[in-house]
Amino acid sequence: MELIQWLEEECNATVVMDVYGYCPYTFIDTTTEEGMFEGLARRYLIETPMIRQSRGSVDTSINDIIKIVKLYDIDCVIGPGHMGHKEGAGCSGILREVCRDIGVPFLFLEFDLFDPRYTTMDKVKDRFLQFFSTMEIG
Repeated sequence: MELIQWLEEECNATVVMDVYGYCPYTFIDTTTEEGMFEGLARRYLIETPMIRQSRGSVDTSINDIIKIVKLYDIDCVIGPGHMGHKEGAGCSGILREVCRDIGVPFLFLEFDLFDPRYTTMDKVKDRFLQFFSTMEIG
């Protein structure tokens, strides 16, 4: 939360989507018991935030990025590279290419959500400032 507040106050930036909170759930069919169980299983096994972008093909992340860029007319995409999620690093080149194709700058940011020694908050903030300056954003 410190980072989001800093981005808003210092960089005039707004976070419109993140992989931890974006969850375009499908409706659960409540007309039958089987439909409810299937819907709940789908929601909790493949539709929960972060899991839906981490499992399966990179197409989910690609489609999410394209949709959100168009919907909110955003200025850039920040690719989260949590060191415990190697699939994020594996997808970063593909996502960078997609962002290039749709004309939006992309920053892949490596960090560890639980261990600030991996990438300190000062280093994260510096990466943002360098990126925004280089891309002339803000």
